[in-house]
Amino acid sequence: MRKVLAIVDTRDGRQVDNPSSELRMAVSVSALHKHWAKLEDEHQDLVVGIEEAGIDPARLSTLRERQASLLLEIGAVVAQIRDAPATTLEDFLALLDVALDHETDLAGDIGVYGPKDFPMITRVLRGLAQRAPGFEFNSLKRWLSSPEEYRHVIGDPATEKRDSSEPIGFCKS
Repeated sequence: MRKVLAIVDTRDGRQVDNPSSELRMAVSVSALHKHWAKLEDEHQDLVVGIEEAGIDPARLSTLRERQASLLLEIGAVVAQIRDAPATTLEDFLALLDVALDHETDLAGDIGVYGPKDFPMITRVLRGLAQRAPGFEFNSLKRWLSSPEEYRHVIGDPATEKRDSSEPIGFCKS
């Protein structure tokens, strides 16, 4: 089976069909991360669609084919991210986000068990998010059950200055 790697334009994160060699060399981790996040979000939506009860068998087959295609594309983009140059804070945050999902499954563990079980890594994630407003840990966002839980773990760097040394954990009433 032939693998085709998606080449992503670093200027806007869109996939390019016939990239120049100059563009191939300029692909940054953060640009690839944007493309990866879109693919992962599409995959998550697809999984939800596949799990719907009473889905038409013909539609299910089409969804399964798209899922297989997406998984191959995600794997190819992850391989590109692994080898792409990282020079900025956003590049390293993007590497961490992909590693949380694809190398350690830590994003899933935080989503399942809660940040209270991972106080040090949660402090690291929160501290990094404070230093790069606008960056989203897509892997973590997909695993947490609500945007409120994501904001509780990461904080909202654009509107508040949370102290990354605060206690970690979901408040349960």
